[in-house]
Amino acid sequence: MARGRTTHRRRRGRFSFLLKLLCVALMIAAVIGAVTLFFKTERILVEGNQRYSQQEVLEAAGLQLGSNLYLMNKYDHAQAIFQNLPYVESASINRRLPDTLVIEVKECSAAASVPAEGGAWLMSINGKLLEETASLPEGCAKVTGCTLVAPEVSGEAEFDADSAYKMTALCSLLHAAEEKRMRGNIETVDLGDDTCLQFTYAGRFAVKLPWTTDFAYKLESLATVVDYLEVNETGAINLMTDGKASFTPE
Repeated sequence: MARGRTTHRRRRGRFSFLLKLLCVALMIAAVIGAVTLFFKTERILVEGNQRYSQQEVLEAAGLQLGSNLYLMNKYDHAQAIFQNLPYVESASINRRLPDTLVIEVKECSAAASVPAEGGAWLMSINGKLLEETASLPEGCAKVTGCTLVAPEVSGEAEFDADSAYKMTALCSLLHAAEEKRMRGNIETVDLGDDTCLQFTYAGRFAVKLPWTTDFAYKLESLATVVDYLEVNETGAINLMTDGKASFTPE
């Protein structure tokens, strides 16, 4: 008799477990059904766009009204915007309940023109390739001394392995110049000398600085020297030595 009661309890326990499992499955199905049924995209907002229209951003993202707010992969759609729209530096997508998607884009401009076989490419301060070009936009530095490897639209600007550090330095220089509001005065950048990075500034100065340095600090030193000089003075400014800037008149 004891064995019979034990077997009965085991069967009842298994049945109870299966019933609980079924209830959990039904609850999950109900939640998924509710999400699918109720959380539809009724409105899509695009913020931060100037160069591209809202429709261009939506087409690049592959989004449309009626899509589900929670079943979509917002990171894949944001990456699609970055890839399909060259002048978008970054994109993010956020949900605003109950029925709205907000797309935030940060657009970029051409900071430098970099040579490649057969032409030149515009790139942002972060090294994103924007387009192949035959002309130089205003405020865009012309780079010489290195050639891009396998450039493509929305790709990353790259030199060969031996010159990779030069691309790092170029982007660091452009970033620092952007922060200091000095980028528009950088006209040409010469990457051909392995001992130093060189650029022309404000139509008056030839500047030298190390490949590896605090570019923001060096640009502050450059601005200090320029402010000290007369407006008609031209020449070379050497920033190769830490804590010291020297000017040689032309």
